[in-house]
Amino acid sequence: MMIKSVHISRFKLLRDVTIHFSVDPERPLTVIRGENGSGKTSLLYAMLWGLYGMAGLTKVANIEAPRLTSTFCRAGSPVAVEVEIVFSHTDDMGTTSEYRLRRLVLETPQADGPPRRGQDSLTLAKLTPEGDKPVPAADAWVERLVPLRLSELFFTNGDDIQKFISGRVYSHERQAKVHQAIRELLGIDQLTTAVGDLKSVHGGLKRRVSAESGKDAEELEEQCEALRQQITEQEQLRTATEGRQKSMETQQHEWERELAQLRGIGDLDELNAQISTLKGRIQACRARENAALADMKSAFKGQPLSRAFTAAGLAHGQAKLDELADRRVIPNTSLKVLQDRLEEEECICGSDLHPGTALREHVVQLLEEQREHSDMAQRLTELRYSAAAFDLAAADVDAFAAKRQATLADYTAARDDLNRADVELKQAESKRSRIDDARVRTLTDELAAVGKKIAAGVLELGRITERIAQYERQLDEREQELSRVTQKNRANQDLIIKRDVAEELRELAERVQRRLEGEYVRKVSTRLQEIFLSIVGAEPDAHLGVFKGVSITDKFDIVVESQNGTNLDTDYELNGASQRALTLAFIWSLMEVAAITAPRLIDTPLGMVSGGVKQRMVNTITHPPTGEEPPYQVILLLTRSEIMEVGDLLQQHAGAFTTISCSKDYPTDLVYDWLGEDSEQAEVRACACTHEQSCRICARHIDNAHGLAFQDIEVTV
Repeated sequence: MMIKSVHISRFKLLRDVTIHFSVDPERPLTVIRGENGSGKTSLLYAMLWGLYGMAGLTKVANIEAPRLTSTFCRAGSPVAVEVEIVFSHTDDMGTTSEYRLRRLVLETPQADGPPRRGQDSLTLAKLTPEGDKPVPAADAWVERLVPLRLSELFFTNGDDIQKFISGRVYSHERQAKVHQAIRELLGIDQLTTAVGDLKSVHGGLKRRVSAESGKDAEELEEQCEALRQQITEQEQLRTATEGRQKSMETQQHEWERELAQLRGIGDLDELNAQISTLKGRIQACRARENAALADMKSAFKGQPLSRAFTAAGLAHGQAKLDELADRRVIPNTSLKVLQDRLEEEECICGSDLHPGTALREHVVQLLEEQREHSDMAQRLTELRYSAAAFDLAAADVDAFAAKRQATLADYTAARDDLNRADVELKQAESKRSRIDDARVRTLTDELAAVGKKIAAGVLELGRITERIAQYERQLDEREQELSRVTQKNRANQDLIIKRDVAEELRELAERVQRRLEGEYVRKVSTRLQEIFLSIVGAEPDAHLGVFKGVSITDKFDIVVESQNGTNLDTDYELNGASQRALTLAFIWSLMEVAAITAPRLIDTPLGMVSGGVKQRMVNTITHPPTGEEPPYQVILLLTRSEIMEVGDLLQQHAGAFTTISCSKDYPTDLVYDWLGEDSEQAEVRACACTHEQSCRICARHIDNAHGLAFQDIEVTV
């Protein structure tokens, strides 16, 4: 099945959207570009509804009571929702024909509560030159081409793409999903049905042969049938017990992981001791810090600071005072001499200084002048003597600088130690806060209890297996005895031949079933490893690599082996990109081995993927088929960000491009208001822009950052 086009009418905001898909085997990729909220997921849901009806939305979209119409639709007014899908199909004879599938329903939105919806109608027509020819039993026909039970393989939401390998379900449920996908997609289930039919036929013939062989044979046949029933019951009991065991083992694994994480935080007593030590260390650091501050304060109050700041000025002043002394300006002794001469009334030169003489008046005047300068001279004299007593040695001058440097170093070291201790304390307290001692005790008790249950389950499985073996031995004995009685009583030979042929056919079918299932699993496993290692860029023999191999176990679990030989937990030890790569590798390998030609539509598959992994992933899932690989069709719903780094690959592998945009994004994101202000509801439109273009429908404000070429027209599909 290859989808050629889809037309969607009034589904959500897809009021009138047509999209064409590439069916060129050399360019199998269709790129539908759309930002978040532009309608990509609605497009996925519309196609699911078109193919499967409400069952498709309930199963794949995980929606219990989905609304098909837009929330903008007026309450009480019926809306005709329609999806039309045109596709081609090549039958077993190699003939390719085109078909048109149309699903229609009337839905009436309600002001309160879910909408009212009528019974949808599905029509399927084969397109011929003579006109459309209706195909009866359209639902069954579509189910045969793309079964609903496998819709998760054909239509996938990128956020849920890890469902086959990752942890939203228990491991045995994932194993069942992988097993079921392999059996159904590879057609093994049809063989299983045939085996069941052959068992039924064989059993009926055996009973008829026994009935014609007499009462003894009939009683033996009843005993054989009772033993078969007991074996079946014990096998069912073993299956149920194994299921419970797997559930308990999964729960045990999760509890052990949680307990290991709690214990990995640290021992509570050790953390308390560490916190106490850190608090003491913090107090010591603060004491050192305060001591350094006290030393600094003392240094600012002492002579070293004064000497450091006044050394140059003091030396200059001492030099000036010494100069005044050399000039005998200080000390000032002339005042005393003049007073003595006036008292003696005779000058040192012998002249008369008696009162009334002119010379005496002159000396008196000089004495008054000297008295005016005596205070300054006295202070200068005292200052010189004081300065002479102040020893201004070089060591004293440098003392403050040395003291300051040492004290500052002590303060900085104490502060740094304090900061480190504070960080360590917060980390230790944070760890302690995450330790739930009660939870540790609870987990320990639960693990002990589940361990006992698992051990009891192992014993029970052993007893069940022994009972089955015992019943099988008894059955073998009864069947041999029945065979002797039947031959002795000469039952109808035709019935005996039919019985024996039916038994041989049943055994042959069972052997073929087991062989095919084993071979298919090995083929899928081998191809799975090739694709996954190619995407993640790993070499199995690389010494420093992470991944060594991937395989599907006998229990149908997908396991990833590390280089050191351990199996990695796909939930917790694989990043998001590797999980997506692993699931895509499984889907692709399964479809290749099954030689299925069907669309593979993935919404936002490249989230959490970048760089080389992103390029290799896109190349792997979009390159044209080679060799004996069957043709296929891949449809990727991508955002502009996802397209970055892989534009060249898209250009190389894509045969069709479409961009979808929603009017609600104007003016925040969209550049143009193409719907108009008068519109009462938002709408999604499609344009033919490639990943490198934009137009008046899809142009966004971020397009310059993506280097898009703008076309000043409305490019409609």
